[in-house]
Amino acid sequence: MKAAVLREIGKPLVIEEVELDAPRASEVRVRLAASGVCRSDWHMIQGVHPPPLPIVLGHEGAGWVEEVGPGVDHVRPGDAVVLTWLPHCGRCRACRAERPTQCSEVGWSDAGVMRDGTTRLHRGDLRIHHNSSSTFAEQTVVPAETAIPLEASIDPREAALLGCAVMTGVGAVLRTARVAPGRSVAVIGCGGVGLSAVQGARIAQASPIIALDVVPAKLELAKRMGATHGVNAARPDALARVQEIAPGGVDYAFEALGDVRTMELATEMTARGGTTVLVGLAEPDARLVIDPLRTTFEERSIVGCMYGSCVPARDYPEIFALCRSGQLRLGDLVDATCALEQINEAFARMARGEGARTLIVYPDA
Repeated sequence: MKAAVLREIGKPLVIEEVELDAPRASEVRVRLAASGVCRSDWHMIQGVHPPPLPIVLGHEGAGWVEEVGPGVDHVRPGDAVVLTWLPHCGRCRACRAERPTQCSEVGWSDAGVMRDGTTRLHRGDLRIHHNSSSTFAEQTVVPAETAIPLEASIDPREAALLGCAVMTGVGAVLRTARVAPGRSVAVIGCGGVGLSAVQGARIAQASPIIALDVVPAKLELAKRMGATHGVNAARPDALARVQEIAPGGVDYAFEALGDVRTMELATEMTARGGTTVLVGLAEPDARLVIDPLRTTFEERSIVGCMYGSCVPARDYPEIFALCRSGQLRLGDLVDATCALEQINEAFARMARGEGARTLIVYPDA
């Protein structure tokens, strides 16, 4: 099968033929319909968060089950599934507390292997690492718990975005922050995650909803998604403009880029008693400067958000219901599609700040 393989940090992905072994116990083989092109993978390519090499990246996908390994009974061949990149044991202290994003038993996944310490991807004798779901390939083998049965009403191509961007952004609002109706929200960064957070704020009936980005087209898209206001974050008066719309600042500020400057901007626009939610992935050595005395006196909170605080068994049915009702619009998030062979151009487009989400669509999808 074809796959996009990262062989060297900082170099383009290489499209090549690789081999995929059959799934073993508690594993599922999936034929991909589509994969989202996400900034997290770009960080790996550039070495910000360096992965083991060689590796097939991609973690945002959906498709159809081709084969199941022993012990798998929740899906069967032919089923449409969305792939969550969140393997979890279901037994550790974090999992029992419904915090699978903090599972303590998945170090094997960070090492780029499956639970048994081996890989299913290879080219001859050369083993190729996994990036959880490894969706930059025509097929993939994943841990069974990460293959979520997909409702028939949802297009598997659009459903790819549910695997990361949508769950992260919507979950940040509805699960991590638990925004109540009528509370004010600002979202910094209007890519796939930020636009999903805007939709989450609309679903939560927040008001006002202020979108910030440096690309005017993204601000217009955010307004179509539910933002009541758009503010160009590059303007020197961006903070003042937010405070004009929401006097005293917003109740919740969501940072969806992972840049220290915008993280600090998010804390500055958060009102007394408000919450800053850090959603974007910062560089490992990044550090924030905050005013601890002000944080204490004004009872401000700064909260980390990993994957929208997702509990897959709980949250995917809710996300499906939001799609089914039309409250959550997936198609509007996709502004470009491409073939796997064009993946490097898609990442270059992302690096230039163009568009919201590019979707790799596989043959016969």
